[in-house]
Amino acid sequence: MTNSNGEVSRGTFIVLEGTDGTGKSTQYEILKKKLKKDGQEVVEMHFPRYDNPSSYFVREYLRGQYGTAEEVGPYTASLFYALDRYQSAIDIENALIAGKIVLCDRFTGSNMAHQGTKFAHAEERRGFFIWLDNLEFEMLKIPRPDISLVLTAPYEVIAERLNSKVNSSSHTSGKDIHEANPDHIQKSLEIYKDMCNLFPKDFKEVSGIRGDEIQNIENISKYIYETLQPLLPIRVAKNPLTTSAVEIDKPKIAETKNPYIDKYDDKLEITSAGQTFLDLSVTNSTNNVYAFTDKLSPTTIAAAMARLSRRGDDMRITLLDEFAAAMGKDAKLLQRVISAYGDDSVQQLVGQHVVVENASNLLTKKLEWGRLAAYLEQSTRYIYFDKKDSDGKYRYVTPKHFDEKTKQLFESTIDQIFDLYSDMVHKLTRYIREKSDVTKSEQDIAWQGATRAQACDAIRSVLPVATKSTVGIYASGQALESLIMHLMADDLPEAVTVGKQLLTETRKVIPTFLERADKPDRGGATIAYNANTRHEIKRLAYKYLPDSHSSQLEPVQLVSSWPRNELDLVPDMLYEHSSLSIKEIRTQVNKWSIEKKEKLFIAYMGERLNRRHRPGRAIEKAHYSWDLVCDYGIFRDLQRHRMVDDMNWQQLTPRYGYDIPEIVDESQLTESFEKCFDLSLELYSKLQEAGYDLEAQYATLLGHKMRWKITYNAREAFHLHELRTSPQGHPGYRKLVLEMHEKLAEVHPMMAEAMKFVNQDEDPALTRLAAERATQFKLEQLE
Repeated sequence: MTNSNGEVSRGTFIVLEGTDGTGKSTQYEILKKKLKKDGQEVVEMHFPRYDNPSSYFVREYLRGQYGTAEEVGPYTASLFYALDRYQSAIDIENALIAGKIVLCDRFTGSNMAHQGTKFAHAEERRGFFIWLDNLEFEMLKIPRPDISLVLTAPYEVIAERLNSKVNSSSHTSGKDIHEANPDHIQKSLEIYKDMCNLFPKDFKEVSGIRGDEIQNIENISKYIYETLQPLLPIRVAKNPLTTSAVEIDKPKIAETKNPYIDKYDDKLEITSAGQTFLDLSVTNSTNNVYAFTDKLSPTTIAAAMARLSRRGDDMRITLLDEFAAAMGKDAKLLQRVISAYGDDSVQQLVGQHVVVENASNLLTKKLEWGRLAAYLEQSTRYIYFDKKDSDGKYRYVTPKHFDEKTKQLFESTIDQIFDLYSDMVHKLTRYIREKSDVTKSEQDIAWQGATRAQACDAIRSVLPVATKSTVGIYASGQALESLIMHLMADDLPEAVTVGKQLLTETRKVIPTFLERADKPDRGGATIAYNANTRHEIKRLAYKYLPDSHSSQLEPVQLVSSWPRNELDLVPDMLYEHSSLSIKEIRTQVNKWSIEKKEKLFIAYMGERLNRRHRPGRAIEKAHYSWDLVCDYGIFRDLQRHRMVDDMNWQQLTPRYGYDIPEIVDESQLTESFEKCFDLSLELYSKLQEAGYDLEAQYATLLGHKMRWKITYNAREAFHLHELRTSPQGHPGYRKLVLEMHEKLAEVHPMMAEAMKFVNQDEDPALTRLAAERATQFKLEQLE
């Protein structure tokens, strides 16, 4: 493979496997010469490495110094061989990093085949294979071969070759403990073939016989070279001249013959090299359903999918015909294809994982703003935020553009709050554990985790919004572009900085899909539009609305709901099971009695056995709009629900107040708790006075109440209400969502009744402990 400049990147690790007498050594020499003739740098390796001290135990084992092969056993012998390979791992890795080909005679496959003869049952042997794979490639981190070619031949042919070799040789030294067993070669040959069937991605058989005929050396070597062709490093000059524009309906990859496809009139036939490429690139090269492996880049996969609209072939044929031979050679090909076949739709075909470290809790909500992506972040419910970094700083963000006086004020105040948090969270943990009625014998790891979480739940309220967190994001190219433009249009400097960094880093892996993100006429124009529109609405809001905080602090307001009568959804429930138009169905249903409609409604809800059993999509037509006041910590948890509409929140402020958890009062930590909020309010006011109105939000605490609104449909209500009232949830959002559910029940009682897994009464401490114990049980089972 090559990088974007056409320079050779990682090399290829090739292994030739097989028993003695299969012609492995002959093919090794032919392949080595062919690769070198083609300009490849080849590093030769042979295992066991008799010239290396690492093979000492292997040599002694083969000499029978530790007993017979059966007495030593497969696991002990495998450790001897693994040590030999482990000592060479750094040499192999360095060669691959340098873009060289490592050509190896025998590797882990030989270990599997020869030690595998010691097992009487196939299932035991497969367990050994898994153990050996984990030992070498997971535990010892030995490089895994890109491909292992297993040379085979009929046992009779192998036996004849070996007898001829012995008769014509003056070699008189004794046989090793494997050769001493007359059945060993035949057994290992059978196991080699079994390995090729069990692990086709790792081992590919090269048979010395086709039909009833023995293949000659030239035919076998030709097949081997064609099979390896897709894996070989491509060597081209730096910064090659780009080719001129080509006809976009059928991208041209090169004028030379495509090694992966043979063309006969209008028919395309996959070559052996093409079959190897497919075996490495897709999970199934013949069935109708398949997935792509990590051998192909996300960009190549997306481009191949983009061609679906213009070609009638199996997409695997398209992949071989248009893209396989061009990989690393024509840097413009993917860009041309993606541009030609729909920018926006193709952007949805490629996904990317990204991580944002050290984001403030103010920024995390902006990062998680998009509906069409997946997010994870560090939890304030299970992690103590009491540690300082190597510079002696707590984990919080200080805006870089603060003047020196403001910076000192900000950091000294936030440090005081973190000092109080650290003291309280540990005191409360001890208090909860001392108060616990769980017996000493049951105070296990799960109990420790549950009591820790209970303390974190209560004291997290005093963490500043400036507290740092890590956010993991998985998004399509389109969702990433939207996120980047959203951040770059924001007024918060931290958001703009991270937006630019996201664009820089993601362009390193999927540049084609993000080339428009900051172009003046595309992304740039969108960024300006978003920013200008927001500024104008903000100006008009300040002009026409009173500049004061609302006196209405009702936690839950159901602002609107639709339909007025939930039984109006019955026609939509019937629609997919009828041939009538929705208008005709409504006419019929309007003639029904209330009892009949209710019967249909209840039937549509079905017999729900757990909260994951949700009714059909007809109920998505019903919607509920809410205006909510709750603390920022609760908002953080609920904001992550993706299937919602109209989610917006107002600027954070300490003016709406805060609540003191009962357990904080019980543990006599109220004074310290309230002091955190006093410090926050004072800092917030001083930041505003200094002209940092937007940045004053960093000084608010997770326990400060805020106002936000959200709209969601009835099907999402099943998910949100039942999940967020589960006993192991945070007490704060459980209380809020229960109140939301009660208000929903007032307008749609049958819908609310169908949400039978909304939880009302379990003890959160006990259920949190149960959840922790369940997690520990699963971990123990895995171990």
